[in-house]
Amino acid sequence: MNGGSRSTLARKVATILVVGGWLAFPAFAGPGQSTATRDFKKTLTLGDGQTLSLEHKFGDVRVHSEGSRDVKIAATIRVQSHSQAEADKFADEVKIEVSQDSSGIKVRTIYPSDAAGGFKFFSGSAPSFSADYDITVPPDAKLWMKNNFGNVEIRGVRGWTDIENGHGRLNFQDGGSAKLTNSFGSVELTGAGGGVTIVNTNGSVNATDVKGTLDIKDRFASITVNNVQGAVTISGGNGAVEVTDAAGAKINNSFGSVNARNIRGELVVNDNNGAIEVNTVSGGAQLNTSFGSINFTGVNGPVKCTSSNGRVHGSGAGNEVYVKTTFGEVSLEQVNGPVEVEDSNGGIVVRDIKGKATLNTSFGAIEASGLPKGVRATTGNGRIALSDVSSDVYAKTSFGAISVQRVNGNLTVENSNGPVSANDVKGDATARTSFGAVTLDDVAGSITVDNQNGVISVSGSRTAPGCKNISLKTSFSPIQLRLPEDAGYQVTARTSFGHITSELPVTSTGVISGDTLNGKIGNGGCTLSLTNSNGNIEILKLGR
Repeated sequence: MNGGSRSTLARKVATILVVGGWLAFPAFAGPGQSTATRDFKKTLTLGDGQTLSLEHKFGDVRVHSEGSRDVKIAATIRVQSHSQAEADKFADEVKIEVSQDSSGIKVRTIYPSDAAGGFKFFSGSAPSFSADYDITVPPDAKLWMKNNFGNVEIRGVRGWTDIENGHGRLNFQDGGSAKLTNSFGSVELTGAGGGVTIVNTNGSVNATDVKGTLDIKDRFASITVNNVQGAVTISGGNGAVEVTDAAGAKINNSFGSVNARNIRGELVVNDNNGAIEVNTVSGGAQLNTSFGSINFTGVNGPVKCTSSNGRVHGSGAGNEVYVKTTFGEVSLEQVNGPVEVEDSNGGIVVRDIKGKATLNTSFGAIEASGLPKGVRATTGNGRIALSDVSSDVYAKTSFGAISVQRVNGNLTVENSNGPVSANDVKGDATARTSFGAVTLDDVAGSITVDNQNGVISVSGSRTAPGCKNISLKTSFSPIQLRLPEDAGYQVTARTSFGHITSELPVTSTGVISGDTLNGKIGNGGCTLSLTNSNGNIEILKLGR
């Protein structure tokens, strides 16, 4: 479709606008009408630092540069009407007004409807018309333009450019700093030597190769940005946003996804009802959304994520990570700093966290492994599974099992109505629960278990030298304790409606009975307190 046909179709839309009982714009001409064409040409010289201004509507505009000070203005006027005479008459009445002063050159298109204050409807079809421009300017020219119902193309103009267009595509290539405004049409920017501002409505934006900063505002369409040497600021709505290779980025969006890659500075994303995807950020990242997931990888600085009703996944972070979400799962891995997660009604999975991990959720499980600086994990009504922790562990839940493996520090566990198990603990172990079994195996430090209505099965370390204090308490369930044969303990054991037995020799003192035992194992170097109600107590040999 040629430029005249596109402009003619645009004015079919324009005929719906009526001002004071007069048609503000001529009507669309139907098939079989007569056509008139007239060309306009004019050349002037533009001084250094001067501006070319164009005020136009109903037609395409193309501006490009050449290596001279001349401004070459060429225009083609096209008219369709019900008769050849009327078409010729209207074409002659279309005026292109050109003036020049100290500020530069001004160009304005004047249609008969403009000059008369409105083109009155007459019998038959009203004329349709367009004027398409092709203008050559010096490379350093400043450019100001206002256009409507037509496409605009600007190429190789490196002076300051200010374009306002509507109902057509806006294409800017190989220019300088610019402000580009459009509505009901796309904006395409390729190559800008300075900062650029783009404002669009109901049309997509595609910008690439900008040497300065880039500021984009758009609604109801997608935004795509690539290779910006300065910072990027985007305010979008109801369309996807994609940013690749920028010095930094601040992105606000709603009802559309955000994808950011290769950001050399800080990244801030605020989204509503859209997913966020982030890959490779040299600085920190703040990622906020609702009803959408967050996925980040390769962020060197601190990461802060907030979400509602969305999943959060992150890997390869070089600093601390903070996540807050509701009704969504959180998974983090390969983080070189501390991690803090606050979740509601969602599970948490973390792996290979170089800093301390603080994990909180409700109605969701927690799984964590590879934690050299320790972990604090709390949940409600969810299980906890922790492994390979090189420092202290604290775990708390209710109505869920707790399982801990390989802890090179102290272990503290609090549970309600759920079992507790731990294996290979190099430090002290403390466990509190009710209505659940407690199983602690290969614990090198002191052991304290306070249980209610649950089995206790505990074994000391197979390799650690010496003894550590042990205190075990439960009711309505047995206690089984396994100790090395060379252990030394001062024993106090009591139960009711149960029996006390020991595979290790005990030197007893006081009254000897089946439910009470006071005495010494070995040299009696540590204290051993075993208390039960309605359950047996067994002291067994620990095999190696």
